[in-house]
Amino acid sequence: MRRLLCSALSLGAVLWLVAGCRGAVSPSLPAALRLSSADPIWQHLQVRRTAYTNLKGLAQFQMHTAQGGGSLDDVAVVLQHFEAIRMEGFGPFGQAVFLLVSDGQRFSFYLPHERRVISGPVSTQQFVRLFGLLVAPRTLPYLLVGDVPLQTFPDTGRFRYLEADGLYLWEGEAPQEPWWYRVWFDPYRLLPVRFDLATPAHEIVLQVTYEDFRRIDGVTLPYRITLVQPGVARRVIWHYREVRINTDVAPALFHLRLPPGTERLELD
Repeated sequence: MRRLLCSALSLGAVLWLVAGCRGAVSPSLPAALRLSSADPIWQHLQVRRTAYTNLKGLAQFQMHTAQGGGSLDDVAVVLQHFEAIRMEGFGPFGQAVFLLVSDGQRFSFYLPHERRVISGPVSTQQFVRLFGLLVAPRTLPYLLVGDVPLQTFPDTGRFRYLEADGLYLWEGEAPQEPWWYRVWFDPYRLLPVRFDLATPAHEIVLQVTYEDFRRIDGVTLPYRITLVQPGVARRVIWHYREVRINTDVAPALFHLRLPPGTERLELD
């Protein structure tokens, strides 16, 4: 396994060097460098996951709907690998707008102005309206670091190189997952640049795009993340302003204390 991971990392480094020499991703990857399966990509993502422990960041949040939109200039997020998360949005005068906390087992989404909290297990298959978008709580720690929300990488599926796009495309299902995935990968970084999450009938429920990649403390991270929910014509843009990787994180951040009189809604 160590040899496979090192090979994947070396391949990623070579392709990254080629991309750097060209200055941009080429629309046509030389045939000699093209992968025949997605295995090296999954191995490269696994290496990246071991290099990342936690993240602290500030971001701007924008929401666009058919009825209009809005934005928050100050959203603070703390991630503990792909488990615990704390996300807090603040209004123009510093007032708390929302608070999302998860310890990796359960999540709580608190709305101070409504004095209401939605709680449940992160494994729930229900989509929850978090910051204006319906998402599965378990997927958020993956989305915010530019990963694919797969706990176990698949060993099946269709994989090919798209000549016109200059990208790899993998399509398929993953172990113990209720979703169908389509994932586009940068052939040089071996990182996802876009993916679609769909029902087994291939009805798209969420589209995610990663852009503006930057190297932060040894980890390549997309600074701009766009989430689209086609069924409700809703789009959310997450734009990092400042990020630190693998710094000190207090466990108390991932536990929520609610004021008396808070209305509770529990999900199964």
